[in-house]
Amino acid sequence: MGRRHSNAILKTVLKSAFILTLTGAAVLGSQSNGIKANAKSDTSISSELNPAPASYGYFVDQYKQNIKTNDTPETNPAIALFNNTFLKYWDAPDGTKTNTAVLQENLDKSIQISNGASQAEIDRSYLTDRRDLRYNLISGLGQYAPAFIKDADAQTDFNAVPDAPLPADSPYSSMQWADENSTLGSAVKLVDIAEDSAWSGTGTPKAYIKFTRPYRQSSQVKVNPYLVNVMAAAKATDYDFPSGHTTAAFEIGETLAYLFPERYQQLITRSSEVGYDRVLAGRHSPLAVMGGRVIGTAMTAATLNDPDNKQLISQAYQDTQKDLANAEDKSAQDSFSDYQTNLKNYTYRLTYGFSPIGDTTKPMVVPKGAEVLLKTRLPYLNDTQRREVLFTTGLPSGYPMTDDTEGWGRLNLFKAANGFGEFLNDTTVNMDASKGGFNAVDTWKNNISGNGGLTKEGTGSLSLLGNNSYKGGTTVKGGTLVAENDSALGHGSFKLSDGKLTLSAKNVVVKGNYTQSKQGTLNVNANDKVSVSGTAKLGGKLVIKNVKGLKSGVVILKSNKLSGKFAHHALPKGWHLDYTKHSVKLVK
Repeated sequence: MGRRHSNAILKTVLKSAFILTLTGAAVLGSQSNGIKANAKSDTSISSELNPAPASYGYFVDQYKQNIKTNDTPETNPAIALFNNTFLKYWDAPDGTKTNTAVLQENLDKSIQISNGASQAEIDRSYLTDRRDLRYNLISGLGQYAPAFIKDADAQTDFNAVPDAPLPADSPYSSMQWADENSTLGSAVKLVDIAEDSAWSGTGTPKAYIKFTRPYRQSSQVKVNPYLVNVMAAAKATDYDFPSGHTTAAFEIGETLAYLFPERYQQLITRSSEVGYDRVLAGRHSPLAVMGGRVIGTAMTAATLNDPDNKQLISQAYQDTQKDLANAEDKSAQDSFSDYQTNLKNYTYRLTYGFSPIGDTTKPMVVPKGAEVLLKTRLPYLNDTQRREVLFTTGLPSGYPMTDDTEGWGRLNLFKAANGFGEFLNDTTVNMDASKGGFNAVDTWKNNISGNGGLTKEGTGSLSLLGNNSYKGGTTVKGGTLVAENDSALGHGSFKLSDGKLTLSAKNVVVKGNYTQSKQGTLNVNANDKVSVSGTAKLGGKLVIKNVKGLKSGVVILKSNKLSGKFAHHALPKGWHLDYTKHSVKLVK
């Protein structure tokens, strides 16, 4: 492919050095993984968060060993990555099916998906095939895409579908997708580095695995009509697994998501859509694009952890934020504007509906270095906490392509972008609003469970949208905590030491005691209330909004036993508070 330019960051390393590294990798512990807890975290990383070394050690350390001359699982981590997944279903390089049921289901899904393509999907999968993928991923930026295209000098020569099938020798896009000397040149350069490793990343595994593309396995697979001649003329050695386009899509999409996390979930959804487009076109099977997600994510983490890229990553992030933060064009098309659609599509494409084939109860494993993928999306957390997020939002074990040793296949970055799925222990979050972005305002959408509790510090605002059941209670010491669900505060007592609690739900429940000090402020709408199962000790300030048309006697807070009063309150003229043994009412 013309755009597969040489990868400057991959270096030829002696195989003997690779093997020597492996002997030490297996004994590496938490001290060698580069993860440091801040002062408010446990002094050591719990064993469940420790990375698990594979046969090659850790991918983020060994990814540069993926070179053409390292052409076996014993010497190349990009091949060995699939030892416990695809290479358990297909005996390479002999080409023997070792799990016929999974491979047949894989082909059946290829037939079903390709035959069910709508005209819009046929058109989109054609453009996905022909365009430079780096340009293709720009659509994930939605209403920020026009500014990116302009300031990166981005361009493509494929803007529409053809009137007839392309000739067999029709070339891919030959245009330079963007300019490394543009205003966003640093971002373009980082994306180029990421995309480079995709083609180097999949070429050697493909040559070793030698798995036939689905349209050559069965004539029932429907080929994209615009590409029928091109695909018929493809070389017999043009193999299926893993999908290079999908690998590149995740590397590009996850890199852009790092640089512009304001579109994090939309960009990785577009990455997953590229993989789906490959199945729609008949080019690749679901297992191949799932494999692309796995290796693409591992390659992205390796690129973002590589010290050689540190300065460029920092500059690219700063330049992208400066350029795009206020560049939203609300008139521009956004194919990823609907959160629920993105969630549904991304989640489906993690497993493509395969049934489990193994133990579904294995503990989650978080790969070494994977926490970098959340560094800008959850900037107020430390590395240990980001690993906890990945640990508590991962996929169950047992599904095809999920159980590689390090855990890359079980990462669910879409869910991880929504915050913790569980508090493994007491968790302190300190948000500095002066830093802007997610440091100033963020929302956790997951349903949070666990034995730990939450302490909110700093000046930023954190919203809890989930139906939470964590047991350790909630404390606010600074900034704002917004309860957007009746069960947002989980189980356990609530303490408002300083800062604000804002209600954005009708009946926020505290399954324990409620304590508000003189520095705390409770913000409520007149129709909202706090229901406390234990005692309530009041102090501080109460602010009530939207009382127009409200009937007198509305309960603002009720508890099993009430003591104290709000020291200050902001009420409309003519209204006052009525305190009883169990409640606070708004009366007129």
